[in-house]
Order: sequence, then C-alpha cells, then structure tokens
Amino acid sequence: MQYSESLIWRVWSRAEIFAGNDPVFWRKDFCGAWIFRGDYNNPDSEYGWVISHIKPLDKGGTDDFSNLYPLHWHNTDRNLDGSIICKTTAAGIHNNADMETNNSNAQVSTVKE
Repeated sequence: MQYSESLIWRVWSRAEIFAGNDPVFWRKDFCGAWIFRGDYNNPDSEYGWVISHIKPLDKGGTDDFSNLYPLHWHNTDRNLDGSIICKTTAAGIHNNADMETNNSNAQVSTVKE
C-alpha cells in the first residue's frame, strides 16, 4: 500500500528514540532494530523499514494510523497468535539479522501512540 508522506512521518514518530542519535534520521523499531528514516521501503538496506499493522489486516485490522507502526523489514513475520517474530535486533551501531535467540513472541500492544 502507498502511504502519504505525512502519514509516513507520523508512523516514524512511533519508533523509539535513543539518546545520542538524531531522531529525525535514526530510531529503533519495536524489536530493537535500528531503522533509518531515509530507508523507508528499502529492503536492500541494513536499516530499511516498512509500515506494518499492529493488528494484521487478515485478522480484522485496518489501515488507520492507530493500527500502524514502523518495523525493520526483517521483522514483519508473525506467529499464529499475531505476535511479531523479531528476526533482527541491534548490536551496537549495526543490526544482527535472523538471530535465533531473538524473542519470537513480542507483543505489539505496547506500541506508542
């Protein structure tokens, strides 16, 4: 789905801010993976991210802002119960992709408004 630039910025604002990093450019997603604002929809980037749904569309979710949040593009898979499978998390200034030890039962209900 294509989102307006305004909505992309609003969803970006839901990602976690970390001290020492310019929040206009750098944040972390729900799983703790670094995401870079300029790499929206860029699956070729270590820091690429997409807009995902808190409640998946196939489970009755909507495209309303209240149901959207930013996720590193590796972290968009779900368990059967709808929880996120965190495949990528941060390791210092880089991301570790497809980590076997990542929490595969992350609950999305704690996403900030």
